[in-house]
Amino acid sequence: MKRHIPKHIVWICSFLVMFSAVAADSNTVVPPAFRMPGANTYMKNITFVIFDTETTGFSPAKDRLVEIGAVKVRDGKNLGEKTWLINPQRYIPWYVQQVHNITPEMLEGMPTFAEVYPEFLEFIDGAVLIAHNAPFDIRFIAAEAVRNDMPVPKNAVLDSLALFRNWYPDMKNHRVSDLIDLFGISTEGMHAHRATDDSLFVYYAIQKEMERRSESPRFSDLLKSAGSTLRFGGD
Repeated sequence: MKRHIPKHIVWICSFLVMFSAVAADSNTVVPPAFRMPGANTYMKNITFVIFDTETTGFSPAKDRLVEIGAVKVRDGKNLGEKTWLINPQRYIPWYVQQVHNITPEMLEGMPTFAEVYPEFLEFIDGAVLIAHNAPFDIRFIAAEAVRNDMPVPKNAVLDSLALFRNWYPDMKNHRVSDLIDLFGISTEGMHAHRATDDSLFVYYAIQKEMERRSESPRFSDLLKSAGSTLRFGGD
């Protein structure tokens, strides 16, 4: 025996199914695919994104991002810079504010991580990433992504701290500020411990050293000095 279902109930159910599908699609974030450059690829043919983060503290599990800064380069040319101030939805300790000079007032009305993350993924699409003390930045971005039920980036990451330690083993410290002094990089109009400017400092230092070492450096030259590549998923 067949049961007759009223048309208005069928219409409502169909609407709810379609609405749920649209809502799910609108919230879906898919990290761009990433293909690792070959070891013999010339550096000038590779797109790099040097990035940095600022946070409310040192624990990816307990603290939050307040800024992501990134610089995209290819063949020595600056292709673009992006800075995302992020509302951590929590207070920033005073002693942390003294480091990066980002105050709670600066973050009022700023988007959350979930809102800026798709833009970050779009910016790094297809690029090899570089960060100074990269494990710190990787852990924070990965923790924020997982916390918001979003997938982590697929890009490979090189740690410029390991890179400069291999290049300059006799230096006592390999902080960004030490690299600035080593290369005599002009800091006029720039601010240390702000994400985008720190990324620029790292890029300038790498660029100068690679040019000093070879007229036509290959990716293998960078990989050899940086050691193993890192991934957001830990593999």
